[in-house]
Amino acid sequence: MFKFNQDWLLKNKYTALSIIASVGLLMLSFRKKNLNPFESTYKRVSQEIQQKVLQARYVIQTELKLSNENKTLILNSSIPQIHQFYESKKFTCLDVLLTFLEVALEKGFKMGYLNDVNLEDAIQKARQLDQELKSKDYKIENKPLFGIPISVKDTFIVKGTYQAFGCGAYAQKRSEIDGIQGYLINKSGGIIFAKTNLPQFGFSYESWNYLFGRSIHPQDPTRTSGGSTGGEGGLIAINGSPLGLGSDSGGSIRIPSHFCGLYGYKPSSKRLIMRGQAKGVPTWDGIRNIASCYGPMSKHFSNLVNMMSALTTNYEQAPINIKDINFVMKQFDEKECYNNNKKYKIGVLRKINLLLPCKANQRALDIAVEKLKAQGHTVIEFEIDQSIFENVFQHVYDVMLGDGGMKGTYELYKGEPWISHFDNFKKATHSCWFWKKIYQKWLKFQDRKRELMIWKAGDHGLSYYENLHITTRLTAYQIQMIQIWHDLQLDAVISPVTAGVAVKHNTAQNCFSGISYTFIWNMIDFSCGSVPITTVQEDEQYYNEQSLFGKKDIEYKVLEETMEHSAGLPVGIQVISKPLEDEVCLNIMRQCGQ
Repeated sequence: MFKFNQDWLLKNKYTALSIIASVGLLMLSFRKKNLNPFESTYKRVSQEIQQKVLQARYVIQTELKLSNENKTLILNSSIPQIHQFYESKKFTCLDVLLTFLEVALEKGFKMGYLNDVNLEDAIQKARQLDQELKSKDYKIENKPLFGIPISVKDTFIVKGTYQAFGCGAYAQKRSEIDGIQGYLINKSGGIIFAKTNLPQFGFSYESWNYLFGRSIHPQDPTRTSGGSTGGEGGLIAINGSPLGLGSDSGGSIRIPSHFCGLYGYKPSSKRLIMRGQAKGVPTWDGIRNIASCYGPMSKHFSNLVNMMSALTTNYEQAPINIKDINFVMKQFDEKECYNNNKKYKIGVLRKINLLLPCKANQRALDIAVEKLKAQGHTVIEFEIDQSIFENVFQHVYDVMLGDGGMKGTYELYKGEPWISHFDNFKKATHSCWFWKKIYQKWLKFQDRKRELMIWKAGDHGLSYYENLHITTRLTAYQIQMIQIWHDLQLDAVISPVTAGVAVKHNTAQNCFSGISYTFIWNMIDFSCGSVPITTVQEDEQYYNEQSLFGKKDIEYKVLEETMEHSAGLPVGIQVISKPLEDEVCLNIMRQCGQ
């Protein structure tokens, strides 16, 4: 038998290289080509959208006769102001719809925000509302969204549209009915006119997919508008929509709002009915450890309150097939959101040790503290055992990767290539068991604690017993947090939204700890909102915070890159209240943002 020893290799190195190259080419020739089975779907959907856009532009050209000055007036108005226009007969509902639609079409598709336009139904609804306005006894205040164009995230079930999750497999059949959110918005006079972009599978804080493309930041095309409700964030920021509806499982409303300079609100999960959206994975209804919810996004705080009123009204009259028989709607008190007489005690959570906030985010907190103190509120430092946050965030990974290799995601894609944002999770779940053990020891030796959290979670699928233990521990953490708030007599806490500002494209997957500030509150189901406060200043375009959780790693490099050339980018803060105390959270959000 021929023996490859060291002497032979030294004498015949070129022959050895040729053998290795030949074997490699042979392996490549037998390798199955990674064909995308949904290329034809992408083309079909694109052609359908192009046809709708042509129809919409024709309607705008023939029906919209407003001056540029009046268009600008509409685009910069809140819902109460638009309602005043209707009452004074200054503009019609069709005028307002087409004004926002014109901007949405001009920029929305080009910047990766729009997925679809709900043209025929929207125009029909606007004309119907204009007819109602002609009645002398008609009162707009009975419908909080009367005549307001509404954009919604791709996940929501809206008649005549896809709920594709950015996946070709789901872009096969348009919905024949409205989900509960569509029903409630329509009953409140809202006009759903657009569906907006999100990441593939709705699972990243950068919004891009192969079906609809990539959402870019309104101010900097090298950055993302956020995710997973990034299409909404961008569209509202460019005045393509006055009010949007997003969903939030770990920051998907608050992060785009922070990145794009908007108000965004996520209620606690039991405040709104959770039906009405397509399922990201077939097992979504079985996930109980991530308290997902949906909520409004807008440039104007008052618009959030109007949407919350709409989503909590008319539920009892909804058709039984779109309701949840186990859900009881709690009445929303709109007046409490504007109560200036109520004085609160508010804690300031300045950092989570997993990843410290940048200088701009720290300054935004200081600004908010001064505003709250000036309005008579008591503000204290909120310092608690950081192990609570670390343990809860570890369970984020445990739950996301706990099915033993993202099986639900594989079922959803049906052969469609994954975006690169899942690479770290794929490595952690699909590497061989021996390599997982070796690499975990190496990460521990290197003190790379943030990366180790992912690999520990991807080590094996959770058993039913282990999943019950996680549920029990998360419940205990929620009770512990509520007890801490009770002992301190806190009404709310303010904190950064993320560790940085809008990140560069294709870096979100390498800075997951940066969103621990939002994800943790989903895991223990608190109510949260994002408030625009300031922008990055020239002397804040750097990141050199110390690491209090392991050594500096790739997540630090991402934040260093993020803060370079970031002057002028929006900076927000997060307001957090106890479960179901949404009016408290919204009232404090309003006063922070005034």
